[in-house]
Amino acid sequence: MKQQIIIPLEEFPEEGIELSGELDGSIFGIDCEDVRRIGPVEYRLEAQLYDTELVVRGEVSAPFRLRCMRCLGEIDYTVEIEEVSYAIDVKGKMSADVTDEVREDILLELPGYPKCELIGAECEINDKFGDFRLDKDPQPGVNCATPSGNSVWDALDQYPGK
Repeated sequence: MKQQIIIPLEEFPEEGIELSGELDGSIFGIDCEDVRRIGPVEYRLEAQLYDTELVVRGEVSAPFRLRCMRCLGEIDYTVEIEEVSYAIDVKGKMSADVTDEVREDILLELPGYPKCELIGAECEINDKFGDFRLDKDPQPGVNCATPSGNSVWDALDQYPGK
């Protein structure tokens, strides 16, 4: 599988070129407990040369397995970027490599605090201990009780130093 997206500039067609394919997910350089790549990077790009500037536009995607920061379960999440755009100065070059740009855009789209709700799933911790989602939208006149009737702060009220 390819490791780079190289755009040849020799005899570049005036109408531009289209590129599509897959890159090996090892370009990310990450495989740890919290984030693992689980498939290739897919790309569909169009390149156009304007004098000494190469403009590349298109879409990219890459699948990952992330650890939910609440329940520590694993979730599969695909970063999909429908509109990428790069402008590269190619004066005096015979080819242009856009691999680093694609890699950076995908890594920046990874969630900083992944949770099961990100993929539309219910987090297991909510089933075991009640609904402790602190990021729910508050409703006027409703206290911060879980479905069991306990407040999310009841455990702190039991602290003897209170």
